Amino acid sequence: MRVRGFRQLVTEKTGNVAMVFALSLVPIFGLAGMGVDTARLVQVRSALQAEADATALNGAVGGPQGNYTAQISAMNERVMSSFGNAGLSDLNINGSWSGLNFRVDANARVNTVLVHAVPGISDNVRVSVRATARLHQPLQQYEVPEVTWLDPDAGDYNRLYVYCFDPDPNSGKTLEERRTQRTPLQDNNGRNFLHEGFSWPRCERGETISFELYNVRFSRTSPQRAENPAGPPETFGLDTGSWCHANHNQRCRYRYFTDTVLVNGVERHTGLDFDILETVLCDTREQCSPGPESIIPTGTNRTPQKDTIGCTPGKYMYYGWEDRPPGVPGGTANWTYPGWTDRDYDDIRIVVQCPDYDHAGERYVRLVE
Repeated sequence: MRVRGFRQLVTEKTGNVAMVFALSLVPIFGLAGMGVDTARLVQVRSALQAEADATALNGAVGGPQGNYTAQISAMNERVMSSFGNAGLSDLNINGSWSGLNFRVDANARVNTVLVHAVPGISDNVRVSVRATARLHQPLQQYEVPEVTWLDPDAGDYNRLYVYCFDPDPNSGKTLEERRTQRTPLQDNNGRNFLHEGFSWPRCERGETISFELYNVRFSRTSPQRAENPAGPPETFGLDTGSWCHANHNQRCRYRYFTDTVLVNGVERHTGLDFDILETVLCDTREQCSPGPESIIPTGTNRTPQKDTIGCTPGKYMYYGWEDRPPGVPGGTANWTYPGWTDRDYDDIRIVVQCPDYDHAGERYVRLVE
């Protein structure tokens, strides 16, 4: 009887055997599909990673203040053009800066072909990649200014400083700690501090030369009201001195920082809240100085020129300040009012030769993740 039963099972033609055989094909096709889909997912992920790497490198070139949206859009178009008709969807690409690191995160859904035949496995898989590029700035060596001039007829006391600025907002330092080697240059009482033993700063790689204007109202003929330039940084804000005009509500000391950063080689003065500075790029020193060859704008009540071309070796950059910037709240009836200004942008002038670069360490980007 046992032998007969076994023979019946082998020769059975009913649907039970067919069902068992069909069910056995599910894991077989699932395993085969897993190999096919895995290879496809690896291909898509590798292509997405290559695109993220290229986008991170291209986006980092512009620096933290640059606009990287064009690189993100271009990556989106390339990826969708290559895989949009092959089951890729829900593509998300994001770029972000952290200090001098530019990171690109990308993810998308990729449809599976066979592996979802296995019960419980989805018909799509999300693929994610990340790429981080670091911007390395060249070492810029500015030399002592060719020309400095502060208006001796101004009613305010003005002193110009130079310092090195770390442009990385995520360095873990305070804003004051990112301003280093602060050095007085000149004031409008004829003092040249570089002739008195102060040294022009030498910035570290990635730092930028920046300038500070220290302004004390109604004090050009009373420079003793300004603190000792060799001492701690000067104060600003409220001042209880009787010389501070009543219209100013005891606020007669101001500090204006350029906090300069470079974006594609062009200076941006991120520390200035008011339109206080004019910049002009000159081919020669004579173009940046008063005289027949000068190209420096003149006149009062005007908008300052802002040069949009980077300072390249061999050229000169002119900086002209207005010691009472437009936009300050308060009356404008005459110079005793806090909002008064003639907007001629020549109260403080300086001409600097464009820096040479350390050619052993040019600006470049590299992948770090």
